[in-house]
Amino acid sequence: MRLLVENRFALLFLVVVALAALFGAARLSAAALPAPGENAEEVLAPVESTTRVCPTPQGEDRRTLVAGYAPDPEDGTADGVLDVAPNLADADGDRPAPEAGQPWRHEPEETDSGTVVRAEGAFAAGAEISQTTAGDATVTEVRCAEPSSSTWFAAPGGTELEDLRLHLANIDETPATVNVDLYAPDGPAFSLETRGVTVEGHTEVELSVLPLVEHAEAVVVHVRTNAGRVAAALYAQRSAEGADWVPATAAPATSHVVPGVPGGGGNRRLVVAAVSDEPTTAQVRLLTPDGEVTAETLAEVEVPPAASARVSLEGPLESRDATLVVTADHPVVVGVSVRRSDDDTAHTAATEPLTVGHGARAVAPPGPEDAENTLLLGAPEEAATVSLTPVAPDGGRGEPLNVTVEAGTTAVPELDPADGTAAWVVEVTDGGPLYAARVLTVDDTISVLPLPPAPARVTLPRVVDSLTAVVP
Repeated sequence: MRLLVENRFALLFLVVVALAALFGAARLSAAALPAPGENAEEVLAPVESTTRVCPTPQGEDRRTLVAGYAPDPEDGTADGVLDVAPNLADADGDRPAPEAGQPWRHEPEETDSGTVVRAEGAFAAGAEISQTTAGDATVTEVRCAEPSSSTWFAAPGGTELEDLRLHLANIDETPATVNVDLYAPDGPAFSLETRGVTVEGHTEVELSVLPLVEHAEAVVVHVRTNAGRVAAALYAQRSAEGADWVPATAAPATSHVVPGVPGGGGNRRLVVAAVSDEPTTAQVRLLTPDGEVTAETLAEVEVPPAASARVSLEGPLESRDATLVVTADHPVVVGVSVRRSDDDTAHTAATEPLTVGHGARAVAPPGPEDAENTLLLGAPEEAATVSLTPVAPDGGRGEPLNVTVEAGTTAVPELDPADGTAAWVVEVTDGGPLYAARVLTVDDTISVLPLPPAPARVTLPRVVDSLTAVVP
């Protein structure tokens, strides 16, 4: 044996034999695994918890409310926990809802670190949570976001704004490190101030990006973390009163749908950015209550590489409500900015569709008690049947309003403004996909909230053909 081992060729032979035996055993083990067939049954699991972060409110002499609603769970259980607290270590929280299934409103404490909402069980399943701030002839609304490692925004540039501020909140104990990428009409923009931004635990950092885009007509902002996670929000200020939050938009893709473009006077402009190093051509469809609108200026929108562009919409749209469909030959990021006057601005963004199944439902959470609700529903591909259910402050559900949204149109259902409704449940029952948004109106000023799916159950990822280790 000693002679055999000392012979290097014999030793090499032993290694080859051992490796062959090892990989042979691994192959036999892999053969026992289920095949990754397309017909594999989906496995659904209930949403058991959610954590949302609402940014520090902006503006003076205004009332801010954090509000939410989670429909009754499908399994009938009502157990759960709801806690709303400042983003501070060991902060004492409030429980604004006595039981699940009731809409709730909460006036947050005044801090400079934002508000954290933690929901478990029945308070989390299908929940939607937003923050509204209303004052004299002004209203803003922002969806309270889940902490993430990547968030996109599409907004006006510095030629129309007095300030454009990012709010970066870290709810964890350890610091997060953030980079901010900007896509302006002239190409990418960044500085040392947007690289390696440290957000300490339980703090919120405000970062103005206006100096980098002060000559730009439009900008797309990408917030990404190198370490940790943050909840990002973007505040676009045109004047002291004419300001609103810019909703987070969908990640780069070759197809997007932007719901909730409100009608009326003023300017409505599409912001689109190409994020690759290739010249990009985009096509824009406008879906109104009267059907699809065509315009030569929207047939081919040219976007330079790694840059943004702004496209006027008010001519083709006139004064009609709309849903936008944007397709491109390379991935893009999109959003819409609305300027009804110097003191009334709003923004909307691309969002996920509502589809029949566990992603059929969206929730419009409670707004200010004196606000008027309008729902804008778009069906780009096929007609969709939608059930709109009003929810009273005590959680009681009213008679559903069934609406059919014809293919290629936007529907604006007539909602009863005097029925004391606190929240609305939007659910696709047939057809689709459907894209939805809620418009809040206070004293003739508006804010738009895109409504993504609010599922009570989610699909678990399939695990097949896993890497298998064989130990001799």
